[in-house]
Amino acid sequence: MNNWEQGFIESNGAQLNYFRSGGNLPPIVLVHGFTDSAVYFTRLAESLATDWDVVAYDARGHGKSSRYVDSGSRFDDQVRVSDLVNVIEYLSLDRPVLIGHSMGAATIALTLAEHPQISRGAVLEDPAWWELDDDQLELRRAGRAQQAAAWREWVLAFQAMSIEDGIAMRTTDEPTWNSTDVETSSYARIHFDLDLFEPFLPERSPWRASVRAFQQPVLLMLGSMPERSAIITPQLAIEARELNPMLTWNQIDAAGHHLRYDQFDAFIGAVNTFFADTGMRTRA
Repeated sequence: MNNWEQGFIESNGAQLNYFRSGGNLPPIVLVHGFTDSAVYFTRLAESLATDWDVVAYDARGHGKSSRYVDSGSRFDDQVRVSDLVNVIEYLSLDRPVLIGHSMGAATIALTLAEHPQISRGAVLEDPAWWELDDDQLELRRAGRAQQAAAWREWVLAFQAMSIEDGIAMRTTDEPTWNSTDVETSSYARIHFDLDLFEPFLPERSPWRASVRAFQQPVLLMLGSMPERSAIITPQLAIEARELNPMLTWNQIDAAGHHLRYDQFDAFIGAVNTFFADTGMRTRA
């Protein structure tokens, strides 16, 4: 994405950095996950740019966007939804297709539910969805606190390294990943605002209400390896499909939470099939 248009969008007190491929093509917006950034999508973005006007932006506290403490000290669901809507409106994108990963996928789901006319459809890559009963919350609080502390320490250690050492560590940790994915993953962690761990990691994610509200085709993508942090299970995907037949799902073998990094060809193949089946590549 080095030669793409790059700029900043004012949104809710923050400056959001974005990249755009441009061209007289149907628009698509990429929304990254927690501790990632727009460059996390580099391989996918460049692959899509042949047929799409691709936009990828850094959430506040990520990449080159405003730091968390400088942008109103809010990072809740509604701010992230509003930021996505503002990106679409600022760039005058006509009902773009949306692709999101993890936190970004959950943000897209909420956006589709609250703004049903804003998009023609979406791909949700292993969204950060969980919806617990009250009696499960206490256990979740303890588990999430431990997870957040360990995650924060890992990112902090990463940021203390040089970029070269960080890439070397990621290469060792993820020997099957493409070198571009290793590099962009490393870059994202180095340019992440650690203060975001305080307001993030919510206790619930009301995904069922979002799914029921979908009015456009949505592809839910899930991995097969919970040992590699895959979130969405086939049981949840089946339930989501039962809640709304506008949603279809596809499980990628030998993939964890980062489906695109683990199995890029299978991921992009499934996405392109979804686009072809729903006619999304044509203008609305």
